[in-house]
Amino acid sequence: MSVDSLPGQLIGGPVARPRHRPDRRWLTLVPLLAVLILLFVVPLCSLLVDSFRGGHGFTLENYREQVTSPVFWRAIRRTLVIAALSTAICVVLGYCMAYALTRVPKRLRGVLMVVVLVPYFTSILIRSYAWIAILAPSGLVAGTLALFGVDTAPELVFNQTGMLIGTVQILLPLALLPIYSVMSGIDRAPVRAAQSLGASPAVAHWHVYRPATSSAVTAAAALVFISTLGFYVTPALLGGPGDTLIAQSILVQFSNLVDPAGAAAQAVLLLLIVLVLFAVLFRYLAPSLSVGGAETATARRGRRPGRGAGDSTGRHEELRALRARILDTGLDLVGRLRLPILAGSWLVGAALLVTPLVVVAIWSFSDATYLTFPPEEYSTRWFADYFADQAWIDSTFLSLGIACASAAISVVIGGFGAFGLVRGPRRLRLPTAILVAMPMIVPPMIYSLGFFMLVAPHDLVGTNLGLILPYLVLGLPFSVSITAAALRNLDLRLENAARSLGAGPVSVVRHVLLPALRPALVSGFVFSFLAAFDDVVVATFMSGPTAVTLPLRMFQDIKLEVSPRTAVVAVVLLAAGAAAVLLRFVMAWLVRTVRVALSRLGAS
Repeated sequence: MSVDSLPGQLIGGPVARPRHRPDRRWLTLVPLLAVLILLFVVPLCSLLVDSFRGGHGFTLENYREQVTSPVFWRAIRRTLVIAALSTAICVVLGYCMAYALTRVPKRLRGVLMVVVLVPYFTSILIRSYAWIAILAPSGLVAGTLALFGVDTAPELVFNQTGMLIGTVQILLPLALLPIYSVMSGIDRAPVRAAQSLGASPAVAHWHVYRPATSSAVTAAAALVFISTLGFYVTPALLGGPGDTLIAQSILVQFSNLVDPAGAAAQAVLLLLIVLVLFAVLFRYLAPSLSVGGAETATARRGRRPGRGAGDSTGRHEELRALRARILDTGLDLVGRLRLPILAGSWLVGAALLVTPLVVVAIWSFSDATYLTFPPEEYSTRWFADYFADQAWIDSTFLSLGIACASAAISVVIGGFGAFGLVRGPRRLRLPTAILVAMPMIVPPMIYSLGFFMLVAPHDLVGTNLGLILPYLVLGLPFSVSITAAALRNLDLRLENAARSLGAGPVSVVRHVLLPALRPALVSGFVFSFLAAFDDVVVATFMSGPTAVTLPLRMFQDIKLEVSPRTAVVAVVLLAAGAAAVLLRFVMAWLVRTVRVALSRLGAS
């Protein structure tokens, strides 16, 4: 007799069935939703309200000034052009490099992935700064051309050309990695079957392999294009005075022209453009990821021949056959050159990714006080200057502390939120996932301006808390997405087995979930840390006289004087990161060695 059936039998009524406990796993979403709503949605809503403020209350004058301003539309047009060119170059180059990665031996693939990932985890500010030394009139490119007898080098920096080169270098891994992740899981058996039926390798790739990668290409293009719309650091360092993009225009409107309402109106217009583009791209991307969309497209193609008469249909078929023959001829030509194309794409891509890091490392040992590459004399004077400057040391420790604090909080809140997102009610998953992704989609300039205008009256500007809160929001998408992916791959039978043995919820979390999720939590911490440590835009608004982060101090030093001091900071940070990775491998090796020794000792 069960305890649940006892009251029903005592009162002579029917036996009551045991009731299930209410599912309260959605409660783990509460901290995540609270942080995103209070620290992300509310600042954007406040920005929207401020954009309608005028001297006499509510007004549309701010929007009228921006919409009728040719300067604003030139910045928008210039931003869209740079975004389109960067997207096209990154996707084409990233596609070739990703395909080459899937065809090389495993050991070489690991080396090439290091070439891609090391620059990806390097500061955007450092990489943009390095291009000044590469593209300047006295830089690497000019010196190389002089060796071949070209005395007058083209102007490649402080214009749209330098801006485009720096943007492509920074966003190339963002296009390559999603495409490679899909390519690495594609079965090549259909391609081999097409070749066995007489198709050339290029024709088989176009008609069989390419459609399987179309969703990844679309996603990569969307990531690169939307990311470029909010770019600030690279255009500010490599662009000229007349090459202002929309993110720079917003900051100029706010700081130089002292027009917060006008800056808010520009930010809202940019936000509207980003959201519309995201909705359109998502609409076209979603059918490619679903069976229903493919069936609809197939049915639509199947209905086309029935629209016209027989003669019209015959002409369409002839034109289609002619286009197919022309396409196959061009593909055969490309197929004969596929090895030079793939090798050349990797030479260009590796040069773009690695050259800035090499240049920064060499430039840090320059003895000159101005920009010249290669250095005429070498010394460590700038290392001594960095370690002797208390302001730079204070900024370094401030950035480390703020980044660690925001990343730690982000991992905790993101871990709970990921659990609720994966295990919670289904109806909350899609809106929560969209809200979590928004800090990665909304340009940092828009969010930083909204957050500043919201918290400035509360004396949070120039404080550690004022820096930690926005960095917490920027780190949440990484911690939530990485932890949620690990939770989806976790075997539920491990948790059920622990509960069947009497383990409570706390014991299950401590002994089952945390050990299994430790790699994901560490990865989420690293990405959240880098998002905070590499930021310039938020620091531009939220830093104060006594709280200047290291990236902001580096940015200001570059704008005032291009000297090797920033290269020294870059080398110190790269060395610290390399030392941390090396220490991690050494510790893992020591742990394995001790375990093997103890097991042998126990066996003997």
